[in-house]
Order: sequence, then structure tokens, then C-alpha cells
Amino acid sequence: MPLEVQRSTPATPRAGASDAVSALHVTCWGTRGSIPAPGPATTGFGGNTSCLEVRTPDGHQLIFDAGTGIRALGRRLVEGPDPAHADLFLTHFHWDHIQGVPFFAPLYDARTTLRIHGAAQNGVDIRTLFAAQMMPTYFPVPYDALAARIEFSHLDEQAWRRGGVEVAAVRTRHPGTTFGYRIRTRAGAVAYIPDNELVGADYPVGENWRAELVDFLHGVEILFHDAMFTDDEYAAREGWGHSTFHQAIELAEEAGVRRLLFFHHAPDRSDEELTAIVEALRADLARRNATLEIGAAAEGTTLELAATSEETPVSPATGQTDRGAS
Repeated sequence: MPLEVQRSTPATPRAGASDAVSALHVTCWGTRGSIPAPGPATTGFGGNTSCLEVRTPDGHQLIFDAGTGIRALGRRLVEGPDPAHADLFLTHFHWDHIQGVPFFAPLYDARTTLRIHGAAQNGVDIRTLFAAQMMPTYFPVPYDALAARIEFSHLDEQAWRRGGVEVAAVRTRHPGTTFGYRIRTRAGAVAYIPDNELVGADYPVGENWRAELVDFLHGVEILFHDAMFTDDEYAAREGWGHSTFHQAIELAEEAGVRRLLFFHHAPDRSDEELTAIVEALRADLARRNATLEIGAAAEGTTLELAATSEETPVSPATGQTDRGAS
């Protein structure tokens, strides 16, 4: 039997609350890769596709990717007392990272402001890419029905800064123009790299790409990284744009990351199987006295990086906090 995965209702920090102004809150709304995987075998780590929410100590709301997990985030936002004002950073435009866009409720509220950051694909601008999935061929509600104020910003590898927040981008090894992100605030730094083939295949990156990635991750406390395959599975899937668990661990250790959370779980990976993989990898780390903490990112769980030295207890299987709304 798998370890019990502790779950929590994702916290939305209240304006003016002491923890909201002293900590970085990171909520996983979707951690699955490729396609949603609902059902009893995935209730622990979740079946929704990629979506991460970051609430900074200065009150900025940042959203990373718009997979099916963004639907639940949208419900939470429209239930709140204030209209949504957020920045959405897309890693790329594969289905599992944009599927939730038409179902993100704040987009139908004229009070919402959403700034969308992403990379053009083969010369196609991001507004066109964003709107294309709401064409009548694919979706019954047209893009013009969106009432929110939507702004588009084309992404490059220059850092985005607002107040005390910096979001930096790095090109990853994945089909299409794909980026990973590092979020740095006064409470600490988190990196989100959900789609990245660390070894194998050929991609249009420089010969020093690995060293540059390690440097990019220097000083990061928590790394969410692609770990879709086992070593045995990868042999038949080279070139699909994804990494193995061991490859993600090697990167995290090389970069000196404190905590690694596996992300982009394979759609057929059950809670029981994923828990067993994490347990075996932790045992291996313990045998060699490694200091890296590892876990599997779980939908519906919030992590906290405080601007103090205090540590928040973590769940055994996920390596994440079980902190609910206060």
C-alpha cells in the first residue's frame, strides 16, 4: 500500500494577514503530464495537468501554465472578495499546458486583469496561439466572449521584475520553444521546469546549456522538475522531451537545490507506484548520506517559504506541507 498522502485545501492568503506578507506560498493545482488522469488510482497526487500558483510576500499572484488544474484555481478566485489580477507564465503551448484556458472562470469577468507571458512558436504570436484553441472547430465559446482585460507579452530570456519579484526564464530541451522559470523573492527562490529532457536527443540549445542550467538553479530552495519516466521507460521514449527520476536528482544535486519535487507525472502512474518510486529513491539518498530532500508534487498542496529560518513540516510521501486555509 502507498504511504498516505496528506492533502489540504489550497490556501489563498488573506490581504493583510501576517503570513501573506512574510512568506512565499506555492500551490500545486495540477501536476500530471500529457493528459488528465482522473480516477481512484491517482487521487493522492492528482490527475489534473500542469498548473502552479505562486503568491509572493509582496502580494503578487503568479500562475505558471494553464493545464486543467487552472479550472479549480479559477473557481477559488471568483469566490474571493476581489477581482483577479495575475500574471500567467506559459512554459509552452502543448495541450496539457493550455487545456484549462477556456475553463478559467476569471476570464469571463470584466474586472479581471490577466497578463500572459509566453514564447512565440515558429513565428506565430502568443495571442494567436492563445486564442486558437477557442476557434469553433475546437471549442463552442469564442475567444471574443472573454470579458477580462488580457495583455500579452512575448517572452525571451530577460528577467521579468515587479517590485520585489523576479521571474527569470531558461530554454529547456523539449519539442517546440519551451521555457522553465525561476521565481525569486525576499522569502526565497523556487524553480518550475515541468518539461525538460536532460539527456539524449538533439535540441536547439547551446553546448554550455547544462552548465548554464545549473547556474540558473543556484540558490533555489525548491525545484519542481520533470520526472515522467523511470530509467527503463526512458529507453523507448528518448526524444519525447522528458526526464527520468534519477536524471532530475542528478541535476538538483549538481545545482545544490535543497528540495526537489518530481513533476509532470506520467498519466498511467498510480499513487501506489509513484510512492514506491519516491521511497526507493529516498532510501538510496540516505545510503549515501545525501542532503537533498525529494518528494512528488501533489495536487491540492501548498508549500510555504518563510522569510525566517523556521521550517514548515512536510508530508512523508510528497515532501510538501499540509497547510490549509487559515
